[in-house]
Parts: sequence; structure tokens; C-alpha cells
Amino acid sequence: MCSKTISGKLCIPLSKTCVIMLKQGGQLPQDLGDADYIGADKGALLLAQKKIPMVLAIGDFDSVHEEDMALIRRYSKEVVRLNPVKDDSDSEAAVRAAHRLGYEKIILLGGLGGRMDHTLVNLRLCAVFANQLVLADECNRIEAVTEGGYDFRENDGWKYYSFFTFEEAVVSLEGFYYPLKNQRLGPLDLYTVSNELSAAEGRLVVKKGTVLVIRSRD
Repeated sequence: MCSKTISGKLCIPLSKTCVIMLKQGGQLPQDLGDADYIGADKGALLLAQKKIPMVLAIGDFDSVHEEDMALIRRYSKEVVRLNPVKDDSDSEAAVRAAHRLGYEKIILLGGLGGRMDHTLVNLRLCAVFANQLVLADECNRIEAVTEGGYDFRENDGWKYYSFFTFEEAVVSLEGFYYPLKNQRLGPLDLYTVSNELSAAEGRLVVKKGTVLVIRSRD
């Protein structure tokens, strides 16, 4: 487990990856490998009930009974209780905490579906924490990437690939049924939905901007 705390003790996380479980719930994948865990609000209760140690439990916990808080404290190294009257969501608070703790990769579970405003916030968090934050559930893997080249393989378990942006971007796609060459994408462009690989490997090149990559399956 990570020995760095939000309260300020300096150290380095033992794991490079942090998994955040949100109060919307969700199943824990079996292939996360070595990772630290953060519970956000009722997500902390879910992890505690599964007896999974947490580096941090964070949220306003306004819908968590005190006896459940005792269980959360038993399985969490640190508990941060937020004021229910706040500007940011529990997911944003948890992601920012994981970022401050120094994790290279942050996986957000339970952040899709449910309230649409929270889902939109979580999608925008991908852009704020590009190349670091991943939204995941059984049907989707979502992350934002910045300038550079990114490879996708036919056997990675995903069928559809969609590419969107919150700002103007310039991208190229190779190895897809609908290739692009130095194409300008704007935030209202929708034609880049549901692409598929046409070869064993495909490649996205982002020449400008930040691109939201959605890998999905039915």
C-alpha cells in the first residue's frame, strides 16, 4: 500500500496504479494486477465490505451510516470527510487526491451511467487528467490522450473505437476501416464514432490537441 497521505507526509506510492471505486458501484475487474485503492463515498463502503485495504476513503459520506463509517475506517489508511456543500463531485475530489499522491495511472470504476451530470464530469476529468485517468466498466474503456502516437491491437478485447475532442485537434488514423489523414476535429464533430480495426494493428496519431478515445464492446 501507499504510505503517502493527503495530510502531507512525503513518500512514493508502492504501486504505479490507483483504482478509484465510486459510489455508483461496479464490479472489480480481475486483471488490475498490483494496484492501490481509493474509495469515494459509498465506493469506500463497497471496498471495505470486500475487505480490500484502501490508501484513502474520501467523500461527504452523507448517505453512509455511522456503523458503516467504522468499517470504512478499519480498511482505510486515511479518511477525508468532505463538506456536503461543495463545488466538486466526489469523483473529482478522489481523482485529484490520487493525482496529488503521485500515481502514474488512475482507473475510475463506477463513473459511467447513473446521473448524466456526474458522467459528463467524469468524461471531462479524462481531459483534465489526460494520459493518466481511465474510465472503465465492462463495456467501455475511456481516456484522453495528447500529442503523440498510440497503437491498438486486434486482440485487445475491444471492437469499436471512437474519437472525440473538447477542443480543435488534428489526427490521423491508420489500420481502421475509416482512416483519416491530418484531419481537423472539432468538439461538435460526430462522424468519428464506432470505427473498427481493418488490420491486426491500428494507430492513432494526434498532431494537435487532446483526443478522447473510447474503446467499447456490446
